[in-house]
Amino acid sequence: MAILKKVLPLFIIIFLVILCGCGLYYDYGSSSGRSDNDASDSNFIVKEVVDGDTIILSDNSRVRLIGINTPEYGMYFYGEAREVLEAMVLGKEVVLEKDISEVDKYSRLLRYVYMDGLFVNLEMVKRGFANAYTYPPDVKYTEKILAAERYARSNNLGLWEKSKIDIVKIDINYDASGNDNLNLNDEYVIIENIGDDIVNTDGWTVKDSGTSIYKLGRYIFKPGSTIYLYTGSGKDREGKFYWGSSKPIWNNDHDTLYLRDRKGLLMEIYNY
Repeated sequence: MAILKKVLPLFIIIFLVILCGCGLYYDYGSSSGRSDNDASDSNFIVKEVVDGDTIILSDNSRVRLIGINTPEYGMYFYGEAREVLEAMVLGKEVVLEKDISEVDKYSRLLRYVYMDGLFVNLEMVKRGFANAYTYPPDVKYTEKILAAERYARSNNLGLWEKSKIDIVKIDINYDASGNDNLNLNDEYVIIENIGDDIVNTDGWTVKDSGTSIYKLGRYIFKPGSTIYLYTGSGKDREGKFYWGSSKPIWNNDHDTLYLRDRKGLLMEIYNY
């Protein structure tokens, strides 16, 4: 049984690789997303996959896949996302398509990536290895990517596998009074235990749609009680915790909160 548990994830990855090779698509209007008239960069060979949303090309350019976000190092499903992207593009020729922006703040090229007609950004989301990440002005395929995420979520694929802990209710006070940057602790997450069981929050994580993540420590979360997670700094005490961020976490117009248990399984999603 122990051996089976070790090799099962590998079998799953191999199965997904086979699906990629067979060109399995889900119909969201177009499997590739682009038309022959779309402007694209020259073809390149992918020489390295950094993680689930970043690759290095044969000319040493670093490329960040637009419209998606995958787990960071040390997070649940980081390795799986990286391995699946490797299976799709490593050592293969890809075509790049630009949206509006040229590069991000890390000087990575912002691009949609295609491999032999496969829209790689979209496929990562369809298969449950990435979440949609809308970051204007690069929003050309937002609706298709969101549709792919809805498919993955409804089928509990990858990142969307559900936790057995189903006793929480979430709310966010995302727009602090006055200047958000000067009133960080008026931006906070509310997590309520609406079940009948006492649970330990050790290892739970709260994450936004980007890369901001907070890990809760050991706390006995009783039925009917509430946890407040403030964006700014302060001294943790009963039911009140502080992210310690120097800037706002939650966008005022739209964002998504992902709450995961200590195994990384999804407990709750909050969209606004």
